[in-house]
Amino acid sequence: MKCQQTLVIAPAITPACNDREQIKPMLDQLTQLPAALGKIKYLLTDNSFYSAANTAACEAHGIEPLMAVGGESQHPGPFEWFTEPPVLPDNASPAQRMAHKLKSQAGRKCTYCANKPSNPCLASSNP
Repeated sequence: MKCQQTLVIAPAITPACNDREQIKPMLDQLTQLPAALGKIKYLLTDNSFYSAANTAACEAHGIEPLMAVGGESQHPGPFEWFTEPPVLPDNASPAQRMAHKLKSQAGRKCTYCANKPSNPCLASSNP
């Protein structure tokens, strides 16, 4: 993962109170964007959008989900910044693969960077 500027390319407003229900309509909207915008590589969200079904839907669209899983500290201990998580089993689910990536050094760096308004991270497209 490489930190780059984030570009909002498919804004939406809804009266729905459940964010988890908004990923699939957004993925459908993204498939209708002009090819000139490039291929969407990542979807970065907070934990209100997280579900195993949403991570699988992103992967089905060829988009790597980076959704906060929740319940974990945003400030890991100093030694956690220099360690990698244990190896994942080959049969890991999309949700497990995503959570594992977010625990990696590269994943922690990019999600930390993304939370800084002055330094957004994770390119949403790559022309």
